[in-house]
Amino acid sequence: MKEIEQRIIQEASRGSNSAFKTLYDFYAPYVWRLVYRSAGGDREATGEIVQDTFVRVHRSLKKFRKESSISTWIYRIAYNAALAFLKRRKNTALHTIESYDAVPGNERSDRYEMDQLIAKALNGLSAGERFLLTAREVDGMSFEELAIITGKAEGALRTQLSRIKSDIREHFIEKQEFSGSTNENGRAVLQYARSGT
Repeated sequence: MKEIEQRIIQEASRGSNSAFKTLYDFYAPYVWRLVYRSAGGDREATGEIVQDTFVRVHRSLKKFRKESSISTWIYRIAYNAALAFLKRRKNTALHTIESYDAVPGNERSDRYEMDQLIAKALNGLSAGERFLLTAREVDGMSFEELAIITGKAEGALRTQLSRIKSDIREHFIEKQEFSGSTNENGRAVLQYARSGT
């Protein structure tokens, strides 16, 4: 991931509101995407978690020691904020995951079907597991970054991700809830469910 300029981080840490807004505008979409799946597709919860994340970032920016990239540091704050919020709320049931695309006709139907299949697969996962899966498989974060974010060992994260994927394969294949529909999105879910780590 491309990082924001050091100059902006330094100015934001010295209290520049415009620099902090630039930092927020740069990282908030990435944080939103990670948190959205972790929060089970709940837009309201996601908004609260993202807001809490950047309040914490604003308060702690002067303490950022550059031991990792700024994005990894922000993602760690987001991860902790998401887990704390969802623990307080004790309601991690997935809502219907909305599609952002206004695609007409069959493509819209296929996208909706794919979203529902993904929601079903993620429903049995904890917020931390959803965060790990999204961060690694969607955003392509390295296990090294994820270890910093979660505070877990890389090997443990690899094992956890392997188990998550195995559970997804079992959900879609062994339970035959996914029958191998011929549409493109269905094939993508099946391919993902069959893929290894």
